[in-house]
Amino acid sequence: MSMRTPIWRLIGLTGSQYGELQISNGRLKYSPASGVGFDVELTEVKDINFPWHYFSGGFKMTLAGEEFRFSFIEPHNDYADVRTGREVGKQWKKTLVAG
Repeated sequence: MSMRTPIWRLIGLTGSQYGELQISNGRLKYSPASGVGFDVELTEVKDINFPWHYFSGGFKMTLAGEEFRFSFIEPHNDYADVRTGREVGKQWKKTLVAG
C-alpha cells in the first residue's frame, strides 16, 4: 500500500512543523517543509499509538529512541478541516497498525 498526506509534527506544548508523511514499499518517510526528516523501514518504527484524546486525528511513535507526535489536523487553526483530518488519521491507523 502507498499513501502520502500532509501532516504536522507536534513539538513541545505549542509548536508544530508542517511536512508530508508517506508510506510506500514498507518504508515510512517524513519530509518536513524545512529541516531533516526521516526515511526508514517500517520495522524500525516502534510504539505506534493513536491515543483516544487525538480523536483519530493524530498518532505517536518512537524511532531510534525518540518520540514523535503527529497530527493530521492543522494545529492552531480555527478553520482546520477536522473531519477530513480524522478520516485521514483512520486510514493511516489501518495501514500502520496492521502493517
